[in-house]
Amino acid sequence: MVDGETNVALQTISQANSLLTFDIYKVLGNGADNLFFSPLSIQVILALVFLGARGNTAKQLSRGLHLPEDRNVTEDGISTLMIQLQESKGIVLNIANRIFIKNGYNIKEEFNNSAIRFKAGTEEVDFSQEEQARKIINDWIEYKTNQKIKNIIPAGVLNDLTKMVLVNAIYLNADWLQQFDVAFTLPTSFHLASGSTQNVDMMYIEEGFKYTEISELESQVVLLPYRGKKLGMMIILPKEQNGLSNLEKKLANINLQDILSVMGERKVYLYLPKFKLEYTVDLKATLKTLGMSDMFDGSTANLTGISDGPLVVTKVLHKAFIEVNEEGTEAAAATFFESALEEVKSWTLAGKAARIVVSL
Repeated sequence: MVDGETNVALQTISQANSLLTFDIYKVLGNGADNLFFSPLSIQVILALVFLGARGNTAKQLSRGLHLPEDRNVTEDGISTLMIQLQESKGIVLNIANRIFIKNGYNIKEEFNNSAIRFKAGTEEVDFSQEEQARKIINDWIEYKTNQKIKNIIPAGVLNDLTKMVLVNAIYLNADWLQQFDVAFTLPTSFHLASGSTQNVDMMYIEEGFKYTEISELESQVVLLPYRGKKLGMMIILPKEQNGLSNLEKKLANINLQDILSVMGERKVYLYLPKFKLEYTVDLKATLKTLGMSDMFDGSTANLTGISDGPLVVTKVLHKAFIEVNEEGTEAAAATFFESALEEVKSWTLAGKAARIVVSL
């Protein structure tokens, strides 16, 4: 049972996630390449960093993540969100956090308690043994993502200055409530954002789905539920063949919850391409663009809620995987956030296939 205060905290976090999704999308979506990231993975690990930040560093993280400055609201909201998502029936959805700490390095009790509420266990690692430390963390991520995210940490990242690494991993395996018939999947022309076309394996289904048309976006929207009906994939399709660019510019001003509230059940003749994507990105420049810069600068970083020693974020790495087929969706993501006397890392999940966008 969720009480009133906890429900408000959960709604606050959900709204913050929606805003963060579009903020990151506006920065990363400028290129022509496919895009897939997990705003949830990014939000969870950076929210934990926010709980350990103080002063202007905390204010920047609060604004950039659209979180209230009240740490209790953020902690309650994230904790409740993780519990509710992992209680989803009919699908596999695992969210895991981990703190890898340099041997003998101490973190503050308050931050450790917050980490426990985020279900983040701790493990001591000898970062001076770079290859061994890298294998320990990469293996943990690979295990938690069902072998979908491998070797997120490249050689040369960890060293003796590394004090702590925060990691989030997400794995989703969900069957459609109404599955596609493999016999109807055929090679079909697919229009790319560049204006060209190519043949792809296109799935087809005639079924009742929640559907609407959004005049502000000049687009059609359909919601494909997964088993259990608690989660689904929202697909937004511009009505004009070359309308993707215009749609992307307007998306940031749209509240997805508002779209859901006007969707109604109707029969839909749906064509959807099968696809598989992997995406890797260093989020440091993106987070700086979104106003979260102090934590990367040794002269301004204030992470004294984590430890009394000087800490600075040096790297935020994100890696994501998704496969969509007739049965459903399998997706995984990780965010690696490293803090050192001069370093930190992080990883995430979301998606754009031939400018199809998927977000977990």
